[in-house]
Amino acid sequence: MMRRRLRDRLDRRHLEHAVALTADELQRPAVVLAPHPDDETLGCGGLIAMKRDLGVDVTVVFMTDGARSHAHLVDATELIRRRRDEAAAACAVLGVEPTAVHHLEIGDGELSNSAERAIAALEPLLQNSFERQLIVPHPGESPLDHRATFDVAAETLRRSGHTMDALAYPVWMWDQFPFTNPLSAPRERHSVPSIVRTSARDRLGWRIPTLLTRSVDVSSVLDRKRRALQEHASQMTRQDGTSDWLTLEDIAGGDWLERLLRPNEFYADCTVGAGHGPPGHGRG
Repeated sequence: MMRRRLRDRLDRRHLEHAVALTADELQRPAVVLAPHPDDETLGCGGLIAMKRDLGVDVTVVFMTDGARSHAHLVDATELIRRRRDEAAAACAVLGVEPTAVHHLEIGDGELSNSAERAIAALEPLLQNSFERQLIVPHPGESPLDHRATFDVAAETLRRSGHTMDALAYPVWMWDQFPFTNPLSAPRERHSVPSIVRTSARDRLGWRIPTLLTRSVDVSSVLDRKRRALQEHASQMTRQDGTSDWLTLEDIAGGDWLERLLRPNEFYADCTVGAGHGPPGHGRG
C-alpha cells in the first residue's frame, strides 16, 4: 500500500511537469530503433500508432534478433523465426508498412561486441533521414543491448557528421522501486543474464520525473498498443506447453508491464550525433 501511494504521488508529479509533444512533433516522420522485437511496442508503440494514424512515415529497425529470450527452451533458429514473424505482425497492428521494417540480424546480447557491423548496417538506413525524428532507447537503460542501441546510433551519426533530434524512451528504467517491488520474483527476463541493477543503486526511480520530461497521451491508441504487444506471443504467452516459459507479465508481479501500458508514454528530449553526448541518466 505504501509503495502504491508513493508511486501514485510520483505519477502525479511526473504528469504535472512533463511537457506534451506538440502537433508538429507528432507529425514528424520518425526512425525507431528497437534493441529487440517487442521494445518498439513496449517503449513507444503508442507514439508509433499515433504517427501512422496521421499518415506520417515511420521506419522501425530491430537491432538484434531476440534469440536469447528463451534460449534454454527452444532452438535459437526457431526462436529467431518466431520473433521476426511476431515483429512483423506487431508493426502491422501499429500501422507500419512492411517495407519500413528492417532487421540488422545481430545476435541478442551481442550488439556492443558487434558495433562496427551494426554501424555499417544502420548507416544506409539513416542516410537521407537526418531531418527525421530519431526514437531510441534511453541511455540510462540497464540491459546492454539497450544502451548499445543508443551508442551505435550516436556513433553512426557522429561518423556521418550529422545529428538527429531524438526522443529517448524507457523500458527497463521502470523496473525499480517505487514502480515495481524489488522483492517480486522473477527479477530476470527469461533466460537472459540478470539485468544490471545500477538504477536501483542510484535510486534512479525517484529521479525519473526529472529525466523523462516529455509525454504523449496515447489513450486513443492504447488498445492497439496492447494488441500489438499480444502479437509478440513468445513473450506474452507460455509456448509449446512449457510451464516454466516466463512471460512479460511474470516480471515484478505484473507491475512492470502495467506501467508500460498506461495511457501516457514518457520520453527524454536529446540530440544525437556529432558533438552531442547522451542526456543525463542519473549516474552519480
